[in-house]
Amino acid sequence: MDHNPDFLSFPHHFKFGTSVSSFQVEGNTGVRKSDWDVFLAQHPNIVGKGEVGPQWWQKGKAEEDIDRLAELGMQVQRLSFEWARIEPEEGNINHDAIKRYREIIDHLHKRKIVPMVTINHYTLPHWIGNWENPKIVPAFEKYTSVVAHEFGDVTTWLTLNEPAGLIELGYLLPIFPPRYVGLRSAFVARQHMLQAHKKAYFVLKKIISRSEVSIAFDFRWYRPEDPHDFFEKKYADVVNYLAGLNYVEALKDTLDFIGCNYYAGYFLNLDFSKLHFPSTRSRSLIPPKTILFGEVRKPGAYVSDMGAPIVPGFFIELLRILWKRFHKPIIITENGIADRRDYHRSFYLLTHLVALWRVMQEGVDVRQYLAWSSVDNLEWEEGYNEEFGIIHVDALTGERTIRESAYLYKDIIKARGIAINDMVSKYLTGEQKENADLLIQHLLTKHKLDTM
Repeated sequence: MDHNPDFLSFPHHFKFGTSVSSFQVEGNTGVRKSDWDVFLAQHPNIVGKGEVGPQWWQKGKAEEDIDRLAELGMQVQRLSFEWARIEPEEGNINHDAIKRYREIIDHLHKRKIVPMVTINHYTLPHWIGNWENPKIVPAFEKYTSVVAHEFGDVTTWLTLNEPAGLIELGYLLPIFPPRYVGLRSAFVARQHMLQAHKKAYFVLKKIISRSEVSIAFDFRWYRPEDPHDFFEKKYADVVNYLAGLNYVEALKDTLDFIGCNYYAGYFLNLDFSKLHFPSTRSRSLIPPKTILFGEVRKPGAYVSDMGAPIVPGFFIELLRILWKRFHKPIIITENGIADRRDYHRSFYLLTHLVALWRVMQEGVDVRQYLAWSSVDNLEWEEGYNEEFGIIHVDALTGERTIRESAYLYKDIIKARGIAINDMVSKYLTGEQKENADLLIQHLLTKHKLDTM
């Protein structure tokens, strides 16, 4: 592969940024009653006493963080609108909520950061119930029409966030609301999600002619533990299809690009003794949040605070498959690591951006990379315990601290490329330097299906 081994350049049109979701950063002030508000009230141990997080719903809080992100060089900001704020009661539009989102969008424009909006990021208004309700499809279509008419200056939209993940965690496992466990519930909810996306897609295309529309799909990529085992290879193929690719397949005619959320990958084997069932009592439910048998991590791999392995080689394979199978532009809508100490985040960002550069050299059309997340936020059932932000937020005081890893990201954005030796020397410590050198060399030259 022809390239300068010391500097990996990204094309001029490529954009970098970060992501958040409304419920995770807004705090609990203002008019809102979602399924997650009810869930948290029923589980008061999730959010600690006095914890409020970034509080983006308070005027000025989001704007100040956007200013910080602008100083770090961000070009795109993914955020979401909260349906339960915009339509707190069926048919009743809260114009104060629309006004607040308008203030945030306008401030992004002011700081020359392009907004990308997710219409629904997990949470639902309490009045609609859940995705089994047949009324949710026309209701979602109307809600989409409202926001499309109000925000015609937003041209990149995601209708849904991680439909496969929500089906798994809310309808196959009793972890997320509505905690309706059953194959029938999962099937009906899935069908309504697919229908809702299609309706929303055509609403957005009609009202905002320049709009580009997709979904943020979630991918935990899997490989066979023994790449020479035919049955394990088939097993991994089936799981990858059922866990993510089938959603893209079902909606490919209503996707202008593929939104890709990727954090980690795992090996699968056919050792039935490793069948495990997640405990609903555990505060640390991932990985792997599944009932798959044989889902394992490679010994010695770096892991996040949530136990997720850092395996950018899996990222390469996923992006190759998405491009080969669907041949649509790709936007990395989420990629990041829970790391309270900010110890592994620089290693993670650096190696995953190298992996991304590698597949782009092969012709894979990736157009944006958005790190999760802009700021530490409410990490769903984990509360404020898991910290993904490049900007640290004290959950009690709201005090902000820009993490060291954010400056690595800033340097890459400013240079529009990766000065490998400089980045490794400046931002990595101890054994990370040697491991990064070996891993980056492997990602650039020797990455194969059966190795890291």
